[in-house]
Amino acid sequence: MKSSILLFLSSIVIAFASSAALAQHIPVNPPSIRADFSGSWYNPGQSGHGLMVEVLDQQRAVVAWYTYDALGAPLWLIGNGTVQGQEMTVELASYSGGRPPSGWAEGDLLGEPWGTLHLAFEGCNAANLSWESSHSDFGSGELALQRLTALQGERCYAEEQFSMQVRHSFERRTQGFKPVFADLPGDRQGGDYELDFRRELLPPPLSDYAGLRLTGHNRSDDLAMLVTAPIHGLQPGSLYRVEVEAEIASNVPHGCAGQGGSPGDDVYVKLGASGAEPVAETDLQSGWLRLNVDYGVQAQPGANARVAGTLANSQDCGGGPQGEWQIKRVSTQGQPLLIPAGDDGALWVFAGTDSGFEGLSQYYVLSMTTRLEPYQSE
Repeated sequence: MKSSILLFLSSIVIAFASSAALAQHIPVNPPSIRADFSGSWYNPGQSGHGLMVEVLDQQRAVVAWYTYDALGAPLWLIGNGTVQGQEMTVELASYSGGRPPSGWAEGDLLGEPWGTLHLAFEGCNAANLSWESSHSDFGSGELALQRLTALQGERCYAEEQFSMQVRHSFERRTQGFKPVFADLPGDRQGGDYELDFRRELLPPPLSDYAGLRLTGHNRSDDLAMLVTAPIHGLQPGSLYRVEVEAEIASNVPHGCAGQGGSPGDDVYVKLGASGAEPVAETDLQSGWLRLNVDYGVQAQPGANARVAGTLANSQDCGGGPQGEWQIKRVSTQGQPLLIPAGDDGALWVFAGTDSGFEGLSQYYVLSMTTRLEPYQSE
């Protein structure tokens, strides 16, 4: 049990380390701590205890420190405090004497003041913990911390790096997004490619969610499917720095084999933007439908698109090529996109796939977030 928990924690840490390794600009004067600092924090050399931080309104925060006393018994330290700049100060109390819910009345919960905790953040993923306690096992001390988890959809320092943010959710409507299918013959017959697009409720266990479903059978070695819509009101012809993020749902495990490639690992998720509306145009020489924007080819990015991941979810293929539906977040963070707005002041954003798997692919796009900043060379 302990080894499986440690393995789980290690996998989370590796994922965050990989994300942190992507190049990103950190503001010279970072803002006051906000909700995007919420999550779990710990010291890798002392795996097994750590802090859960929640940043609240009105410069307040709640911290829970799950640790141990000198005899090895679990010790819960919980409290609330204030946020100022890049630091928070929290008065903690220790609790004991409780019972399971079924026997709660038999216990005698006791809360005692424990001391003061200080957290000084050194960026999105690093902090320094210090404390002063009347508890004889602790006294005073300090410990370096790393982020272990983050809240879904939160992007640290996004507001400081981008002056505009536009979010599209497809829970209630299509929000004007429409499908584009490309890299297939213009004279294809009937339903050979099984192309389909619709907004609908997701299959169980995600039937409380709705999204845009894209379906297509890759019979051309390289099928592109995407959804796109414009963002209006930008400066015509001006260059913008763009970051695109999306939530997608997939039931394809990783590590599966398939015709031409893996149904998960070789179906590449691409996000991007263009000043022109992405459409599939007929190539006069081949007669095939090709995108009018630079989408790249499969695992390769293009001038308008970045590879943000694959269709594979977190499951392995031991249970077969059709697993449980899961939601995953993908982003172009760390992969700069510099895109000029169109002459009408519109920027078309898109999310989709570029398939190397010669079979049927089906997935959902649940939401898209686009962050924009007029580009100024440094």
